[in-house]
Amino acid sequence: MMRTYSSRLLLGSLLFGLLFLGACKKSHSQGDGNPPPGGNPPDTTVVASDSFLTTAYVEVNSNSFHNPGCYVYGPAAKPVFDFAIIFAANINSVNGRAALYYNPQVLSTLNTGSVAYLKSLGIKVLLTVLGNHENAGWGCFADYATADSFAVQCANAVSQYGLDGIDIDDEYSVCTTNVNSLVLVVSALRSRLGTSKLITKALYNDAPYFTAAYNGKKAGDILDYGWEMNYGITDYSGRLQPYIAAGMPAGKLCIGVDIGGSDQAGAAQFVKKNGYAGVMAYNIGSSSQANLSLITNVLFNTATSITANCLQ
Repeated sequence: MMRTYSSRLLLGSLLFGLLFLGACKKSHSQGDGNPPPGGNPPDTTVVASDSFLTTAYVEVNSNSFHNPGCYVYGPAAKPVFDFAIIFAANINSVNGRAALYYNPQVLSTLNTGSVAYLKSLGIKVLLTVLGNHENAGWGCFADYATADSFAVQCANAVSQYGLDGIDIDDEYSVCTTNVNSLVLVVSALRSRLGTSKLITKALYNDAPYFTAAYNGKKAGDILDYGWEMNYGITDYSGRLQPYIAAGMPAGKLCIGVDIGGSDQAGAAQFVKKNGYAGVMAYNIGSSSQANLSLITNVLFNTATSITANCLQ
């Protein structure tokens, strides 16, 4: 009896120890738990370095949209990027209404196989839609009906070209802006695209648009992710805090960097320390490896490699 009792006691102690170690390992993988300065506590759904998101914006007027799929990391040669974004289609004004417009480079990108190639690698492909110095744009919709009319055009593009969603860049419009416009149009987009497609936004000094509500929801409730794009400004907390204050969770927010800039490592370190979603890299091209390594060395503990004979 005494020997049996001792064995059970020893076995129980070992099991307790293993459970304790497992619990400790999980808690360490969730980051340091410190809230972003001036904001809410970080989203603790980020549990490992591989779960940080990386996004490529590609200026297709000058760079091949094939290239984001060429950058990989680690022994398994995982794609560096979770998202690749075609920059950019436009919003034109046609007979006083917003109309989706593709320049020749964007149209070629949509039709020549790059979208299918990146999707075959598991990369989500989105289309940025940007103002075009006309009396039309994301901030110009006065009511839900006009926002919905444009959302239908975006949803048709997603379906036609096999895209994973729409990225909103509210710049270069000439109109009287409406603070309610963003929530109207993202509400319409969500209705037209459903929940299986992504709606993201390039964030640029536009936090006031995140205060308005429609049907009980704000824009930050509906958007899947936002990429803050005050490139080169290293006050990352200050750049993101207005969106945190407006109710957008840290787990939806990424810091944007220009891939030709100098703060890639600093941005990645901030994201990793404070529990934000990830890093967006603008202007990815055929010579981005070295600066991408500054990001992946921090987020994934390894440099960026290139798939042989891939870059275009």
